Amino acid sequence: MAIVDFVFNPCSGSFSERRMGRFVAALENAGFVVRPVATAADGVSIAPDAELVCVHGGDGTVRDVVQALGERAGQVPLAVAPSGTINLVAREIGYSRRPDQFAQQLAQAWARGPETWLKSPLYRLGELPVVSCLSIGPDSSAVARVSGGLKARVGRLAYVAAMAQQMREWPRSAISLRGELADGTPFSCEAEAVIVSRGAFYAGPFRLSPKAALASHTIELITLRSSTRLRTLAFSLAAMLHLPVDRFGFAEIRSVRRVELGRCITPVQVDGDHILGSAHTIAPSDITLSYVA
Repeated sequence: MAIVDFVFNPCSGSFSERRMGRFVAALENAGFVVRPVATAADGVSIAPDAELVCVHGGDGTVRDVVQALGERAGQVPLAVAPSGTINLVAREIGYSRRPDQFAQQLAQAWARGPETWLKSPLYRLGELPVVSCLSIGPDSSAVARVSGGLKARVGRLAYVAAMAQQMREWPRSAISLRGELADGTPFSCEAEAVIVSRGAFYAGPFRLSPKAALASHTIELITLRSSTRLRTLAFSLAAMLHLPVDRFGFAEIRSVRRVELGRCITPVQVDGDHILGSAHTIAPSDITLSYVA
């Protein structure tokens, strides 16, 4: 069976050494050769002979692994053993949270071979991989407020606390966008809140666009021209009730292949993390990720 670099994030909001040990043992019992690899402040190191990288962490850890792999990201397959604060990738693919079932899923998928695995064209913000989502607006400002210590203690509740603080100081800054729709047609617009869905889910179990999927060759761009507290609350309620968020005029949804962002003073959130940097273009790379599933 394959040599697996089992990457875990010891700073993840829900990290448990005991739970990690159960995943490692289950994979070894399924025949995999498993090497635990901890993430560090300067990234993660993947061994040259790793045949599979299994990520035990949230979507941000998946992104860190993809970034660490570089051009090898299109050659080394991935899997996600659910952990971390948010697991949008694992949720969409259907990886089990139970170690024994997860190991069985992975062993069966590995035996079926690469032609059956989920292929996900990789998009980037500048040089930064985007594996599940990106946002600019009130929610990204809240992510920027999240306390790392609180997140380590209470997980996703840290985001709730940050959003509660955000309600007192509600940022609204218009962003200009332009780019290319799925059919090649150019577009331009302005918005006070921007969400890019790379996968089917956003912020947990919520689907903002029925077309969003990891396997899609396009990304879904959701824009709110006005992001007042009331309109943002209505948008959020529509998502929670599984109603089309564009039907009531709360937002516009576009399937796009490229987005250029204008001057942006609002924090940027990528895969659940506050990102520092000056990149302003979201575009496809020449890499396709392969998830063993």
